[in-house]
Amino acid sequence: MPTNNEIATALFNTLSNAALGYAISWPGLRGEDAAGNNLESFQAPTAPDSVWLEVMFMPNQGIDNGLSPNDGVVPQGIYQVSVMGRPAAGPFKLNDVADQVKALYPKNATISGLVRVQRHPYSVELQPSDDRMMVMVTIPYTG
Repeated sequence: MPTNNEIATALFNTLSNAALGYAISWPGLRGEDAAGNNLESFQAPTAPDSVWLEVMFMPNQGIDNGLSPNDGVVPQGIYQVSVMGRPAAGPFKLNDVADQVKALYPKNATISGLVRVQRHPYSVELQPSDDRMMVMVTIPYTG
């Protein structure tokens, strides 16, 4: 079974390699600009209609699939990509970008080894603040 690190790497690579054209904030301080160049730290774009992505990988405890102490654990968890934007970008643009992200992770797509996208990704539009809006895309996975 793949490790959590291998699963995260595969999920991150899918998003990065898609080259959607938006800056990406990876966990921690690292980031990519809209052209895919690695950044030492991430600063959200400030243009009034800008859009960027913020990524979170959240493995769960997994499923213990046997009684033997040597049996493996089936990995499971969620991967979230938050589509962020300034208010001038508007909800339609953010939802369009969310659909682009969801298309990268279709149901049953292989992530790493036997780990697959468990169900169709889904998105939720969250309450906007004064300076940003967010549509959160959730990709559940299991092995």
